[in-house]
Amino acid sequence: MQPEAEDIDYRETAAVTEVHRAVQREHPEPGAGELEAPAWLIVLTMVLIGCAAFYLGAFSGGFSGNVFNERVGFIGADQAAGTGAASAPAAPETLAQLGKKVFAQNCVTCHQATGLGVPGSFPPLVQSDWVLGSPKRVSMIVLKGLQGPVHVKGQVFNGAMPAWGVNLTDKKIAAVLSYVRSEWGNKAGEITPDQVAAVRKAVAAHAEPWTEADLLAVPVEAAASPAAATSGTAVPAKK
Repeated sequence: MQPEAEDIDYRETAAVTEVHRAVQREHPEPGAGELEAPAWLIVLTMVLIGCAAFYLGAFSGGFSGNVFNERVGFIGADQAAGTGAASAPAAPETLAQLGKKVFAQNCVTCHQATGLGVPGSFPPLVQSDWVLGSPKRVSMIVLKGLQGPVHVKGQVFNGAMPAWGVNLTDKKIAAVLSYVRSEWGNKAGEITPDQVAAVRKAVAAHAEPWTEADLLAVPVEAAASPAAATSGTAVPAKK
């Protein structure tokens, strides 16, 4: 049953104004929004990134795992030895220096790092007449290969040497020949890329490895001159 109007106790009814005041005291629900970063924070971040990049470049050790000196590769740093002098430009690589690398990559397995070869299998290069003698003959050997038997320092070797003319340039062949002719106590002249190129042209038609007889048939006088490879002296070819 609904109460009559005179039965309502208005003392228990809250005033509308009081109710609104209570609502106004409540904090609004948080929401997502955008806030502009302060300028000082942007500047500080850029300064920190610059300092980090400078430190990484100065103390990276060239990003190499086998470098102890952390300042190696830093622009303006002293030499690793601590001399304080500016780095001098590297000297041009000589033919013999290049030849040492070529020898290590292609020849050391048979002829050994000592140049003494393997007894009974691979001939020595130390004090070998084939190495120290005619530049043309030794260039022919490397260009087209050699098959035994061949006499070296009183011993007979009946193996086979591959033809390196297909894989090595004239410069690399000249380099490795210059190296073996001046290493291990050998004292013979340098062979130039032009000499090797001339020999390559002269024997271009020869398809098989040389024999000892083929090489001995080449006159020493013709072999001693780089121009002889293009002269009228014929080089015997295997049939």
